[in-house]
Amino acid sequence: MSSTRATASSARDAVAANERIRALVDAADASDGTWPSEAYEVLLREWAAALHKGVDHVNEAA
Repeated sequence: MSSTRATASSARDAVAANERIRALVDAADASDGTWPSEAYEVLLREWAAALHKGVDHVNEAA
């Protein structure tokens, strides 16, 4: 896989994780006021992993 394709894939993964984070936050705002901390933490890890994967591919290409 080329680094450009890998970086684009990583960017899409990060955007998808960010959208899931936003949906979780919106749902929490509309719920009974409890914060889904475990689900939020999992989504943050997915987002960070996608970003990290993209950075790794950029560094490998350099």
